[in-house]
Amino acid sequence: MIVLVNTHYHRQFSTVIGYFQTTLNRLNMNLDFLNISNPSEMEFKTIANKLFNYFAIQTYDSTYRITDMEFYWNSVSHKDESTYHRKYVDPKSGEWFFHYSGVDIALKNETTGGYGGILLRAVYDITHDKLYKGPMVCAMRLFSGTSAFETAIQTKIVQHTFPKVDLNMSPRIGLGKNAKKNDADKLPYRFFITHIK
Repeated sequence: MIVLVNTHYHRQFSTVIGYFQTTLNRLNMNLDFLNISNPSEMEFKTIANKLFNYFAIQTYDSTYRITDMEFYWNSVSHKDESTYHRKYVDPKSGEWFFHYSGVDIALKNETTGGYGGILLRAVYDITHDKLYKGPMVCAMRLFSGTSAFETAIQTKIVQHTFPKVDLNMSPRIGLGKNAKKNDADKLPYRFFITHIK
């Protein structure tokens, strides 16, 4: 018996299934913890703690633990001129945001108009037991190596429980002149862990 498949309808069906799968995955992962309502050291520390201990970054060939991150947030009530302006793209919370310094997990508050990001400064490759340091190194490591012609970028954040570790804090590193406005360069918005395994 020969079964003929209409490729047009097959593609449409696959697209619909893909849409529902993406929606289902987004519903299963509650991103409310990324909502910035009171931009402060404590609020950022709470988010950092969740990302360090309960989430990992998965690529096509490895799983990574975030080990160093910096928070950037600019709003009417919290001026930080070192935050990249949304000139070319306007990502929502939880989306990847690429910029001149590396890659962020984007942050946005639709109500207040505040926006920002969590800059990835270091990641630990669990699969290959190697630490990668530097924002641009992280961006290259996490997003390179996938065919530009055959497959989509598969890098995503997934739920993953790690042995809980204490967070260290410090002012952010390597900021430009814009950060000195309102003393934003002194804010302790860098969070990192030293006990990785």
